[in-house]
Amino acid sequence: MLNTVSTPAPLVVVIEDDLASQKTLARVLRVGGYEAATYNSAEEYLAAPPQSSPIVLLLDVHLGGMSGLDLQRRLKTEGSTIPVIIITAFDDARSRAQAESLGCVAYLSKPCAAETILALVGRLAKDDPSSTDVRSH
Repeated sequence: MLNTVSTPAPLVVVIEDDLASQKTLARVLRVGGYEAATYNSAEEYLAAPPQSSPIVLLLDVHLGGMSGLDLQRRLKTEGSTIPVIIITAFDDARSRAQAESLGCVAYLSKPCAAETILALVGRLAKDDPSSTDVRSH
């Protein structure tokens, strides 16, 4: 008898206030073999109980309340090692420079090809899986 133990799909967190973009990103990730946890705002993500450690955060820059860059800054200050990919419809040099100085692994402009997102996430999934989610509840 063959013992088949399924391992959970790697978790990717999507923080995006545009519902259509959020659903598209989640669908792309699920088709690519990842679990997608979606949040409408940085505040919603921070208030949610931590799940298993995500392999990456996909953050929009402009989120209505706290920006994606402010969230990235806060998480870094608190010691998070979760990689961040910024995806934005409003690419500007200042935001890009801030995101890169905070250590984002990629800064992408919308619309972004599914293949690009999956390639980046796949690369991160193969890297060090010991990222730290510093949120505690």
